[in-house]
Order: sequence, then structure tokens, then C-alpha cells
Amino acid sequence: MESAELREILADWTDFDVAAYRLGKFIGVLPADRSFLSLKGIFWIEGYPVAKMLDEMLESMVAAEVLLKDDDLRYRWNPDGPDPDLSLEDIEAIEAGRIGGAGPEAAG
Repeated sequence: MESAELREILADWTDFDVAAYRLGKFIGVLPADRSFLSLKGIFWIEGYPVAKMLDEMLESMVAAEVLLKDDDLRYRWNPDGPDPDLSLEDIEAIEAGRIGGAGPEAAG
């Protein structure tokens, strides 16, 4: 897993705890020698700052359209990728149906 890119690691729909674990391993905040099962509890019980940080990172990646999230709390890499030219305001306007298209030109 260490040599793979994050887009490959999260290519398929992945439960939130596994996605957080994979992200944590990828960025190096979870010990390389710890299995998912040995750390699973930190993603289910409040009070673990590293787990909270990883959850917030996943949610930030959804907000930036890097990841997709479904109703079953699973994540996967957005195959269409994010549009780096879109601001948060643009994304919110698109989601609300106020504008179509992408980039600053579409919002203006």
C-alpha cells in the first residue's frame, strides 16, 4: 500500500473506518506495523484525536470534490476529479442549482 497513490488506495467504495485507516497509513500518522483490526476501535469511539483528524480530512476531501461519499458513509476517489478552479462558493452554487458548468467563468 505504501507505494500506491491515494487515488488507487481509495479507488473503490470504502467504509469510513477503512478509508480513514488507509488515509492514516498513507500520510504516515498510523504505525506501519499496526493492522486495521488493531486500530478499528479508534474510529468508532470519540476521544481519539488522530481518528478525528482523519475523519475531518476525509470530509474536507469530499467538500473539495476529491472524494465522493455515499449514504452508507463510504468514500471513494472522485473519478472526475476536482476542478481546482472552483471556489467553495462555486461548488455550493452548483449543488444548489444556481449555476451550471465549472470554473470561475461559469460562476460569473
